[in-house]
Amino acid sequence: MFELADRLLAVLDTGGSVVVATAVDVQGSAPSGTGTSMAVLPGGHVVGTISGGCVEGVLHTVAETVAETGEAVLERFGFDAAPDDPDAVWAPALRCGGRVEVLVHRVTPDDTAVVEALRHASVGSPTTLALSLAPGSLGQVVTTPDGCRGRVFTEYAGGRARCLVVGAVEFAVAVTNAASVLGYAVTVHDPRPVFLTPERFPAAHGLVLGWPTRTLADTAIDASTVVIVLSHDDRFDAEVIDLALRRGAGYVGAMGSRATHARRIVELEALGTPDLHRLRSPIGLDIGARTPAEVAVSIMAEVIATRTGADGRPLAQGAGPVHRRPLAVG
Repeated sequence: MFELADRLLAVLDTGGSVVVATAVDVQGSAPSGTGTSMAVLPGGHVVGTISGGCVEGVLHTVAETVAETGEAVLERFGFDAAPDDPDAVWAPALRCGGRVEVLVHRVTPDDTAVVEALRHASVGSPTTLALSLAPGSLGQVVTTPDGCRGRVFTEYAGGRARCLVVGAVEFAVAVTNAASVLGYAVTVHDPRPVFLTPERFPAAHGLVLGWPTRTLADTAIDASTVVIVLSHDDRFDAEVIDLALRRGAGYVGAMGSRATHARRIVELEALGTPDLHRLRSPIGLDIGARTPAEVAVSIMAEVIATRTGADGRPLAQGAGPVHRRPLAVG
């Protein structure tokens, strides 16, 4: 439920209650992974999704009952029998070939452990919440390892991954908006105060005024960091790319034509920059993007593909499951 933290807190902080439906177990092909949630707010309004439409109607009805009774429910969707069984019968509403268990429970302002976990998640702080899936204590918060006998679902939210955008150009406005929607804490670096303003970058987590090679030298960069160079400035672009690759940024991309890219490669080779094969330049996937918003989509699509190890080709040209399981980390 942590991906809905801000919207749930907006209700809980005003004294209202919400009903949250969270996928607690996913097997086989399914649209979303464990931890994905939808919530029903006062008035019946829905935020979030679990299946992209397959099970939401059923869950909305279940949520209305849970809102009235306060009693949590564990719903199951998918095949009643093995997927390769020709006599298998579909349980209501799921047609993807997988199985999903969904915990539906009510959250009120008095559920302090849940509210506190949501508050940590909303500001990007790491947090964990364990909920009981055992009969008789379904949906209750488990506070100690031995606090519940039976199944327990533990949801974890790490700190927000960071996206460092260099260059306060119009493309950067669109990239900042798109990256923020994807959950990144975006910081924009630029030496020009006239362009680096909160009015232009309302979705930015931070605006850093100064020469990018200096400001980035004091910025933590690791394998979860995305570095996007949009400045198109020969005075520092190559040095910024060199710094990002040396520090092991998970994604490093730079805007520019193929001629610009070739010129940068000469500079980077002169700098002795390592791992040049990891540089994404010209930046973005080839989707025919032209406008800043379209270019932002192509860039963030490449960021996702790089993170997941996907090749970015159309799903229609592939085979096998549509919904990949996340790559193991560590």
